[in-house]
Amino acid sequence: MNIGFIGLGNMGAGMAQNLLMHCKSSSDRLIVLDINETVLNEFIAKGAVNGKSASKMCSQCDVLFTSLPSSKEVNLLAFGNEGILHNLKKGATWFETTTNELAEWEKVKEHAPNHLTLIDAPVSGGAERAAAGTLTDNSITGGTSGIGILKQMSTSVLKLEIEALQSLGKTNIISSPSIFTLNNHEAKVTQGTQIAYQSSADGVTTTEFKEAALALTVTPSIIGDGHVLLDIQVNNDSPVEVAGSDEPGIKTNEITTKLLVEDGDIVVIGGIKIHNTSNTRTKTPGLGDVPVVGNLFKGKTQKNKLEEMLIFLSPRVLH
Repeated sequence: MNIGFIGLGNMGAGMAQNLLMHCKSSSDRLIVLDINETVLNEFIAKGAVNGKSASKMCSQCDVLFTSLPSSKEVNLLAFGNEGILHNLKKGATWFETTTNELAEWEKVKEHAPNHLTLIDAPVSGGAERAAAGTLTDNSITGGTSGIGILKQMSTSVLKLEIEALQSLGKTNIISSPSIFTLNNHEAKVTQGTQIAYQSSADGVTTTEFKEAALALTVTPSIIGDGHVLLDIQVNNDSPVEVAGSDEPGIKTNEITTKLLVEDGDIVVIGGIKIHNTSNTRTKTPGLGDVPVVGNLFKGKTQKNKLEEMLIFLSPRVLH
């Protein structure tokens, strides 16, 4: 697979470096482009490929990342006969990481061919955090979660894109199992831990176990027109302490649904979200209580973290 990266500036260089490390540990190839020839040559010396021009580079890329100064540069690269939209390889995905204006990006998406997937993924955090893979995701968070179907993408390309996003610190792959089952027969994949605890009855103490696991249960039914009916249940359970009890509690997150999917399509299930917020205040004893001047010896930290688990399923009928 070919991964393209345009814009090796402040944050772009750090992100591209992480992608290059990913490529060195796989059979993928990183193609880079930037007007700064010094930085461009540094990446070529490390094993990246010179993209030469946007049009030539895009014609080779399965996945494209751009990190540019502003929406103005994004638009300049997007349109025209030499632009990204006209030349990007059929079936490719473009991740735009510039912290741009949403209205401008929507204009780009309106003119995109149907065979391309465009994803707005703006980030911030500077060069140091880009290199560390800890950039802040500035995407719009008001969208709804649920179910989607990917028709223009193969599982191998999807795997590449998710791994590339993980190298940038934007995703985390929990598990990637494969399972075979007969028509109308249930299949289950479980990954987790058995939590041991002791219980007493009639003076006898026994050790028992509770399961906290990520589990996928699916029953496929093949329909005669080339579709597969999937009966799906996803559990993402974790242990929690219960005050006043020796028996552990289990925090359960569950999705149960039925889907009709065409053989070979990829279905995406979302909706399991974890939203954590925290406010921390610190101060130097004594000095922090002095009026006015005491503010110099106080600190406040606010954290707002939203995580969502997405499940990608791709049924295949084997004859």
